[in-house]
Amino acid sequence: MLKEIIPSVYVALLFACTNIASASEEHAAIEKLYEQWRNAVENSSITGYVDVLHNDISLRPPGVTGLDGKQNYATFLEPVFASAIYDIQIDSGPTVTLLGSSAIVEYDYTITRTVVDESVTELAAGALQGTTSSAHYIDIVALDEAGHWKVRLHSWTDGLAPAR
Repeated sequence: MLKEIIPSVYVALLFACTNIASASEEHAAIEKLYEQWRNAVENSSITGYVDVLHNDISLRPPGVTGLDGKQNYATFLEPVFASAIYDIQIDSGPTVTLLGSSAIVEYDYTITRTVVDESVTELAAGALQGTTSSAHYIDIVALDEAGHWKVRLHSWTDGLAPAR
């Protein structure tokens, strides 16, 4: 009987180890995505920023309607990056909760905005207007058609989250 059980246990352990390794790889890929995104913001790169977005991205800032689609997001970013440079302080995260081909990502950032072009006075609703903003972000990332993690929903609440 033991000879019959051992192969089944071995297969179950192998499957569990494979899933753990796969989850670890997915977490690493998502963390890399957020590193690329931060670099794009700090380098005022619209192309770099939009590259991490899913084609069906939804931006949902607090208190405003927001927008949908990569092209609309790119248009939104033009005055944002033309008017200021940004520095991101990572207060916590990102923490990733995998849900198959999507994931929830939570993190806290403090973003410092330094104006470089005073002539850009009109920023779209939802754009950072002040000098410093601390926020708790909750995003949904999803695998795109090519199997790459992309940000599908970007949202936040003002102020940092309570300690986790």
